[in-house]
Amino acid sequence: MNMSNQMADEHIENSNLRGRKITVVSAKGGAGTTSLLANIAWGLSQLQGTQVACADLDFMTGDLDLQFSVSTNNALLEMLQFPDRLEPVVYQRSGIKVNDDLYVFTAYAAGFEQNFWPDVASMQKVSRFCLQQATYLLWDVPAFCLRDKVGFDTLNSSDIRVVIVEPTLASIRSTNQLLAKLDALPSTRTLVVLNHTKPESSSLITAKDVATALDCKLDAEIPYAPADMRGGNSLGVLAINQKSRNAKALKKLVNLISGQAKIAKPSLFSWRKGA
Repeated sequence: MNMSNQMADEHIENSNLRGRKITVVSAKGGAGTTSLLANIAWGLSQLQGTQVACADLDFMTGDLDLQFSVSTNNALLEMLQFPDRLEPVVYQRSGIKVNDDLYVFTAYAAGFEQNFWPDVASMQKVSRFCLQQATYLLWDVPAFCLRDKVGFDTLNSSDIRVVIVEPTLASIRSTNQLLAKLDALPSTRTLVVLNHTKPESSSLITAKDVATALDCKLDAEIPYAPADMRGGNSLGVLAINQKSRNAKALKKLVNLISGQAKIAKPSLFSWRKGA
């Protein structure tokens, strides 16, 4: 079975699940992926009748717990090692509660030794389990994992794929390569988000330049706001809860993901692949 058919079969199987799987990535590290995912997860959890789970696939240097100012555990490790033992009680017992509607799952290794890495089947089972409990499951997949079958499959099989790009030549090139590899499936959405990690005034590359280079529409643009983002990483004060341009852009992205904002046509793959 080829990859496209495998992804299609997985989406058919996932159609009976309660929620949707979202993977947030950047093709090149340092684009602020974890900070953006934390803000998206929080924003989704504030919607009425919504339950959110988010999980960090960076077992070595992940810091999703710091974004929410919660104490971490490594329960995700056990879930991935023994996916056939998952029962509903495991969800709340293993998840780190951020609020009544948001749970975080981590598997941070002690020191710098990583003795376990999941396979594709385990990732799929854990994802399906979480989606039986939650409206949304967000995976934080670090850039280096995209070279691995597990990381790429997690992204490629997601209902919503959020790809973060910076206004730099290196980020644009890596993002182009990643977008070209993704399967175009009718049941998936790929959102391209431009995240300004430096002042816009100091960059020679504009948002229009990025869209032209990627040959696609930018679905969202996050302004440069280091103070807001640092607040989440050090104080657990998320940018989406501030009164700023940054918060407004993040809420717009949350609405786009949840379907509360009108999605512009044509979609990403209509531009790229003539779909």
